[in-house]
Amino acid sequence: MKIKQIKSVFNIWRLLLPFLYIFILVHFLKDITQDILKISTPLDLFGDVKEDISFLSKPLQIIFYYGLGGLSFVIEAFLLIAIPKIIRRRQVSFLEKLVIGGILYLLVFLAICTLLDPRYKL
Repeated sequence: MKIKQIKSVFNIWRLLLPFLYIFILVHFLKDITQDILKISTPLDLFGDVKEDISFLSKPLQIIFYYGLGGLSFVIEAFLLIAIPKIIRRRQVSFLEKLVIGGILYLLVFLAICTLLDPRYKL
């Protein structure tokens, strides 16, 4: 890639970060209220996927909910801390690679959960 193209991608990435931060913050608050506190709020409408994993064995269900779901919660918390640090920096760092990896994990996890939701069967 040419340096001009790299700078262009870098600038687009920097423009997207505040929007990603807001999206992750709202989803994180929804996770806390809905999944941990079991409180019904208007945030429940935001990303409310009800995956059906009853076809999995009990140990795999536990791994899915507490392992993969718990990891997504931890990644969201990490992103809420890391994104503001990245926004303040002027150069690409290893932290940005971790953030990109975390965002990709959340996107894959969301896609899998959505595919497991009976309301969204293809």
